[in-house]
Amino acid sequence: MTRFTNRAHIARAVLESMCFQADVIGSPVVRPADIETTALGAAYAAGLAVGIWTEEDIFSTGVKGEGDTTFRPKLDEETRKKKVASWCKAVERTFDLADLSL
Repeated sequence: MTRFTNRAHIARAVLESMCFQADVIGSPVVRPADIETTALGAAYAAGLAVGIWTEEDIFSTGVKGEGDTTFRPKLDEETRKKKVASWCKAVERTFDLADLSL
């Protein structure tokens, strides 16, 4: 980050980091066709609270909405391990940065 970093840069970094985390753990990412999932989540939570649905009803495996897009990881195991090791090393390097500003 620099003094020229703006909101668009932060938003892009967040999106890229989600994709990176999904790729390194080998998890597919499903982009729902319905982009208004906030209201749906609230309805599910309310339904769970009053017993209309169970968690199994909502989170059953293999359910894919019509029009959803699934992105599958493309990293092979060796590349995945290298990227995770590199990420861990980068995180470790940041641990003492707070002390440098004193």
